[in-house]
Amino acid sequence: MTASAIYLHIGAPKTGTSFLQRMIWLNKEELRAQGFFFPPGNRRMQFDAVADLRGGIWADKELAATWDLVVERAHLNEGVALISEELLCGTPPEQIERIVSSLAPIPVHVIHAARDFARQVPAEWQQSLRARSSITYEHYLDRLRDEPEQAFWQVQDPVQVYRRWGEFLEPGRFHVLTVPPPGADPKLLWRRFCSIVGFDPDVPNAPEGMQNPSLGLAEAELLRRFNDRLGDRFPMRDRYIRVVRDNLMRDGLFTAPNPGKIGVPAPYVPWVTERSQQMVDQLAALSGEVDVVGDPADLAANVVDAVRLPSEISDSELLDAALEALVRQHEAIEQRLDERAQRRAEEAVAQALPPAPRPLPARVRGAIARRLRG
Repeated sequence: MTASAIYLHIGAPKTGTSFLQRMIWLNKEELRAQGFFFPPGNRRMQFDAVADLRGGIWADKELAATWDLVVERAHLNEGVALISEELLCGTPPEQIERIVSSLAPIPVHVIHAARDFARQVPAEWQQSLRARSSITYEHYLDRLRDEPEQAFWQVQDPVQVYRRWGEFLEPGRFHVLTVPPPGADPKLLWRRFCSIVGFDPDVPNAPEGMQNPSLGLAEAELLRRFNDRLGDRFPMRDRYIRVVRDNLMRDGLFTAPNPGKIGVPAPYVPWVTERSQQMVDQLAALSGEVDVVGDPADLAANVVDAVRLPSEISDSELLDAALEALVRQHEAIEQRLDERAQRRAEEAVAQALPPAPRPLPARVRGAIARRLRG
């Protein structure tokens, strides 16, 4: 008894991964009924198993699962297995070889979602800020343009990702999932994903609200300067995430009512346009080896010029944005304190109430009833 196939959904980051993962885990029972399973068991275990495989900073604490457990479960269950984890996107060749060889003879498929670079470049810059970077947007753009070995290309360019994985996969088992353009039905990405894996897309549950919000122009520059000011305080990962992301970002910076959009500055538009078209052409040349699901035109640069660069925002504007973020943060703190006080009040009332009387035994109730009737 072993899986008939295993699909590895490896990202890339900022391509709707959070949405797809929410759809999967909200509907896991329905998908299991369709014949799918999710080794080694749940979302946290999948992350930890891949962290164990990748090592380094991801595996520096106690993990709930290992990669060997994934392999064991894949070989002990029938049906189609699915793992969805972005940490797999940057996997080096030696670890890819371990993945595929450890799962043999199960056919391994890889799903890499791709989005046009005009959206990915600003999205990944702000994502770097959320990971404690203090690099300016201009410097970030210059490095991407002038240094082809930047980590961005290793995970965001599906052609480069395929060149690492393709050596170990059968032709046609590397799937590029194109992310629909802005304004498209959010379920379109899900339907495209389902067409690769074999899910019936008509499932009952859908996530509510934005799962991975974006920063506005001023808020991104505030976070960049804040990171620069931190020095060695609140190091990544746990302390920075627990203190900065879960407080300053979540309650203050992500909730700006009218965030300015971060786009591609005019001097960089020709480069982004050309680089995007190069990706589209290279994927077309790999048509016998790579399965492109969706519309290749989705990957052409959809350029939105930035009216201003973050560095062009005045200190006065940044001060206003910072004060507004502080107000929103304190409103969120007040709400949590009120909710905590309400819970404590309800618990105090519950503890003060006398215990409910125990019901009389059936034979006693019967005797009383007979006496009343008699």
